[in-house]
Amino acid sequence: MSLLEIKNLNVRFGDKNAVPVVDGLDLTVDKGEVLAIVGESGSGKSVTMMALMGLIEHPGIVTADSLSFDGKDMLKLSNRQRRQIVGKDLAMVFQDPMTALNPSYTVGFQIEEVLRLHLKMSSKAARKRAIELLEKVEIPGAASRMDA
Repeated sequence: MSLLEIKNLNVRFGDKNAVPVVDGLDLTVDKGEVLAIVGESGSGKSVTMMALMGLIEHPGIVTADSLSFDGKDMLKLSNRQRRQIVGKDLAMVFQDPMTALNPSYTVGFQIEEVLRLHLKMSSKAARKRAIELLEKVEIPGAASRMDA
């Protein structure tokens, strides 16, 4: 069984007659495989992954014959069910690093939130782990960056 299976993915912005941004995409990724999606700006890389994660909002229209991750039909999941997967088991690295974090919240809050929600860590354990993660990627003064 494939970890990720996308068959005939189509994404449009507007009505059903709008020109598709993603048109008939098929993609399969098996467990243990690594996939990098590259292409020109505007080629549909981010839109494809956002469609998979359920992040396309109105007026976007997402259709597919199959859009499944780890055996779960991503098109049929409730928002709550999808949130349990997206951010923990399925995520993307956005192209613009300046929009990766919300400047209204501290760095620590945003990292800790993911750890608390997806890994069910206590606030104290999440803070400790967040500092470890920042240190692991060699962020200078990791502990002090938590409050930035």
